[in-house]
Amino acid sequence: MSFLHVKGPFCRDCGLSVFRDMTAKTLIGGWWGYISFIATPVTVLINLARHGKVAGLAAPTPPPDGRPHGRPADPGPPLMTRPIAIIGALVPLLLAVLVVAVNLAG
Repeated sequence: MSFLHVKGPFCRDCGLSVFRDMTAKTLIGGWWGYISFIATPVTVLINLARHGKVAGLAAPTPPPDGRPHGRPADPGPPLMTRPIAIIGALVPLLLAVLVVAVNLAG
């Protein structure tokens, strides 16, 4: 189990890009341990609670003093339209179906 975080000053686009990427990775990789199975939904809920703050950040603008700056990150598709996030969200559902099927068969 590992906890990752990204710090930095973000514009809205960069913040959404990091949010979507990190949450999708959590959904696909967070279920594979006893403690992680409990920590993953908590982490995703914390991320979702912070989504509003990220979405409310200022749009990307060049620095006022004319310094060189990088291009803002592409936020990409919404979280639940990404295949990795959809598959990751299905993991606990498929496990629950498996548990019910085993109990009904036994």
